[in-house]
Amino acid sequence: MRVRFLLFILFALLFAPLLSHAQVFSWREPGVSTCYKIDFVANHLFESNVKGQWVDLGEVNLVDIKSADLYSNADAINPIKIKGRPGTLLVMECSGQVYHFNLASKTLKREDLTYYRGANCQAAQFTRKDTLYSFGGYGFWQSTNIMTQFNWVSKDWTHILAKGEIPHAIHKKSSVYLPELDRFVAIGARRINQTESAGALDLDYSVYDFKFSNKSFKRLGEVHEPLLKELMSGEPSNFMLALGQYIVISPKHDVPGYNHDLLYIIDVKDSFKAYLWTNPARFQIRKFIEERGILYSVFVNGTTIFLPQAQETFPYGSYQIVEVPIKTLLAESTPLGPIMEKPLLDTARDFAVIFFGVLIVFFVLRFFILLKRRNKRKQLRMLLGPNEKQFLDFLRLNYRQGYVSGHQIVAFFGKHKSSPESQRQFRAKLIEGLNKSLGLVFPGEQVLDIQADDKDQRMLTYRLTDSIYQAIKKL
Repeated sequence: MRVRFLLFILFALLFAPLLSHAQVFSWREPGVSTCYKIDFVANHLFESNVKGQWVDLGEVNLVDIKSADLYSNADAINPIKIKGRPGTLLVMECSGQVYHFNLASKTLKREDLTYYRGANCQAAQFTRKDTLYSFGGYGFWQSTNIMTQFNWVSKDWTHILAKGEIPHAIHKKSSVYLPELDRFVAIGARRINQTESAGALDLDYSVYDFKFSNKSFKRLGEVHEPLLKELMSGEPSNFMLALGQYIVISPKHDVPGYNHDLLYIIDVKDSFKAYLWTNPARFQIRKFIEERGILYSVFVNGTTIFLPQAQETFPYGSYQIVEVPIKTLLAESTPLGPIMEKPLLDTARDFAVIFFGVLIVFFVLRFFILLKRRNKRKQLRMLLGPNEKQFLDFLRLNYRQGYVSGHQIVAFFGKHKSSPESQRQFRAKLIEGLNKSLGLVFPGEQVLDIQADDKDQRMLTYRLTDSIYQAIKKL
């Protein structure tokens, strides 16, 4: 018994701090610098002050809260305001739990009847026209593109059946809802399936746009801007935020030539043109990650971004917020061009590849055409007899003058002194031989155009057909 008791005490000492830490909610109120924290172990509510310190507001009222469902992760609690509904909704990723916080009564109430799912960690969660949405996420060792919306009647999340070109994965750090434009934009998709391959990452550099009117995704194009493409292939960004018609991205890893004071801005309305802001004022921005808690997370209000920070110079530990409007960000940024426009070098390379490809195809086709003509010339030389060759040359020379008569043919070959029957037989044999020979070289083609002679109804006139004349002319 004593051994068991000692083991229990050891377990409590080791894991009690983790258990107490695992039951804390902290979040920033949407659009303002004030943050709140609920310590479920102490059952107290805390509020941040202008110095970035926590102030104890006393006990908090918990309604329908189950301790077993709680876990702590400031990055996984998404505070959302809904017009006409007082207080703040706190949506928990991974679980899909929805809580309602009322500051006036210091009350936190569970609103949903969701069972733990674990499939939507890091999901893009937002509100649109009083409806809560949760797009994508990660869970069960794979990324997802599942789309759901919260049903206030059943108190649960219902599936959205989307159409169109749906991205393979949706993540909150690579997609964002822009209320001003009423558009959900996903820039790239990082598909992970650790069952198929633990280390492989399926990167999609496409840009997708979701329309709520018909619940349809559309692929707008592919990212070609070099810096953004490099960022997309690295670690996920710190955040992706909507700032009016602009998307603001904070890269997580260091970009060569820049420090972490870096924002990548995309103008969605203006052909997705990109801008790079590198903090020219050089005010103290440490890192955009929340290593110091929710107090140091970035937030937006309208068309202004707020950068909370801790000073690294005297007086140490002081706290302030830098307010930067989008106009200032753009004025201090370097234009990078549309993100889906190929660089000039790539365009020139593509043009050169197409040009040389067409050129190669042209020469190949020409080679086969010349080879075919040479074979036909060879066939003609083999099939045509001496008289038939002369007859063909005679018809070609007289093609533009019109038809040649039987008398002209006989005279051309010097048979005019022969008997009429001998002339007829010679003429018939000559025409039959020409028809057979050219018919073998040009199968299916009519060789001679034969008409009655206007001057002598007993005789016929002859001429090469247009198709045969043109074909022989090309040889």
